[in-house]
Amino acid sequence: CTGLVLADASICTTMPLPTFDISKVVGNGVESTPEIEPRVRINTLSQPKLFKCSIKPRSARATEFVQRDIN
Repeated sequence: CTGLVLADASICTTMPLPTFDISKVVGNGVESTPEIEPRVRINTLSQPKLFKCSIKPRSARATEFVQRDIN
C-alpha cells in the first residue's frame, strides 16, 4: 500500500524534530531568510527548493539520543 509507505516515512522524518532547534542561518551578524517556493511538482507531491538553515541539538541528552539511534 503506497499510503503505508508514505505514512511510515513521514513518522521517521518528523519524530526526531523535537530534539533539534532549527533556525535561520546567521552570517556576519545578519539573519538570512530563505525564499521558499515550491519545486517542480511530481505527481501530487511538491517539495521546497533547497535552502540553508541551522540545525543544532537542543540539549546534551538530545545529542545522546540521536547518536544512540545512529549507532
